[in-house]
Amino acid sequence: MTTTGSRSAQRAATIDALLDATIDSLGRVGFAATTTRGVARAAGVSQGAQQHHFPTKAALVDAAINRAAQRLLDEVAVRLTAGTERERARMLLQHLWDAYHLPVFAVVAELVSLGRTDPDTAAKTAATLTAVTDGVVATASEALPTYASRPGFRPAVLLAVAAIRDTAAVDRVPGTQAALPTLDDVVEAFLRAVD
Repeated sequence: MTTTGSRSAQRAATIDALLDATIDSLGRVGFAATTTRGVARAAGVSQGAQQHHFPTKAALVDAAINRAAQRLLDEVAVRLTAGTERERARMLLQHLWDAYHLPVFAVVAELVSLGRTDPDTAAKTAATLTAVTDGVVATASEALPTYASRPGFRPAVLLAVAAIRDTAAVDRVPGTQAALPTLDDVVEAFLRAVD
């Protein structure tokens, strides 16, 4: 391997370690308690290396959430190849439901709230939410071609994603379950919209 190739591999390994450590920290302690110093330590890299690749906490967290979301979408796309279109729709929404209930995605609600008063966080959160939602729509379009050809498909996907994302955020507050839709409610509403 050339020196340039070695540096590229080392750079990629450092970034992977930082993003994995960030995802772990966000899932365990949330956004506020995640620190760049703690992430660098957990990743086994220097604080300088962390700052070189991700100069701010916002940049590090944004990259980590994008990484987690892309992994989820890649995993879901692979699984949505069998069954009827109706079964694949249910499976897609089940995977999204499960993913948004993971601890790392609880950070999305924190970032949305923080984005109200922090322009940098707002810009990064908006870009990430838009990219993730576009990824979900693309994955759904590929897995559900008949439904995707019908008018109203994109809004139906957007409503399902919003219901799942918001339910996962509110569901973390004890005592709110009676005010929230179930996964079956979301699936039925989606299927009524696209059938």
